[in-house]
Amino acid sequence: MIFIAAAAFTFASTALAKEAEQPTAIVAAPIHEAQIVRGDDGRDHVEYELLIVNVFPEPVTLSRVTVFDPAGKELTRIEGTVLAAATQPLFSRTASPIVPSSGAMAVEVDMILPPDTAPPRLTHKIAYALVAHSELAPMIGMAVVDAPEVTIDRRRAMLIGPPVRGDGWLISSGCCEPNIHRDLRVAIDGVRIETPETFAIDFAKMKNGRIFDGNGSKIEQHYAFGQDVLAVADGTVVSIQDGKPETAPNVAMNPATKEDYGGNHVMLQIAPNVYAIYVHLHPRSLRVKVGDRVKAGTPLAKIGNTGPSLGPHLHFGLSAKPDLYGRSLPFAFDSFTKLGMIDFEASQADKVIVVPDFRPVRSAYPLYGSVLNYR
Repeated sequence: MIFIAAAAFTFASTALAKEAEQPTAIVAAPIHEAQIVRGDDGRDHVEYELLIVNVFPEPVTLSRVTVFDPAGKELTRIEGTVLAAATQPLFSRTASPIVPSSGAMAVEVDMILPPDTAPPRLTHKIAYALVAHSELAPMIGMAVVDAPEVTIDRRRAMLIGPPVRGDGWLISSGCCEPNIHRDLRVAIDGVRIETPETFAIDFAKMKNGRIFDGNGSKIEQHYAFGQDVLAVADGTVVSIQDGKPETAPNVAMNPATKEDYGGNHVMLQIAPNVYAIYVHLHPRSLRVKVGDRVKAGTPLAKIGNTGPSLGPHLHFGLSAKPDLYGRSLPFAFDSFTKLGMIDFEASQADKVIVVPDFRPVRSAYPLYGSVLNYR
């Protein structure tokens, strides 16, 4: 009996030891639930950010983020150069897998799945390494964090019409790889981090592999300049801003006020808690006023280069709030023709190289780097 009791005590002690909490160098949490958009590649892109906080007095290096479904099946693994590009400070865009001492970074997750296969939630394993020969390493019990759980919002993205018409529209910023839109995070009211541009698109216009005539130093040389901006759905105008002057292409504009950031804009409510936002519009081109009811396809304004913009283009997106800092919402265009994808490495400032991929697309979001025709 004494032997049996001792054996039982040993087993219980071992079990408790295995369940004992372990110190870690990092804490991980989702910034918000994951969102889904059907890309023009025919696959679902699940988008979210993981907030990584280093509580250690030394830097740590993230080495791998593995994503699992509720049954423990591995869905994707982020490591190497992909992880380095996806790990960034919360506001600036200096990508690095190193989380500084007592610092925070965000890991952008773009999980690509077959259509309609996303699970209701995800779990993660986040592996990291300490500084070589760290004197404090013995106190860290785990170099892999089994956290966190992320819920997926599996509602279909809103289907809308195009905000522009014609040929050669280039998606110069947008979801889902790291870029100036996908990377933006803003602290709101001191209580949350918001992602206002995850799915927002910058539309530039291209002809014969170029986006402007001559040297592009004048706004009139850019093919997007003066193009009509269209209502993507029936809705009500809830906000406008006009009178902000055009800025010179390729010259960084330093905003003096909060209102300077978007330049001239139109915001259109198209559903409860869904707002279509059009930014960088040409001054005195706005054709609507607050309170106007408009139909899909109605011209709203013309493309300009107002606010902090380096060249005439349309910044368009859907938001959960009628401002520039609301949650970015996924959307899909009813139809367009895809011409191909930009080869960013081969392209130059005055020459865009496109890898052909000509095909009609329906009910999809044009991914970052796509070139489209809208009829």
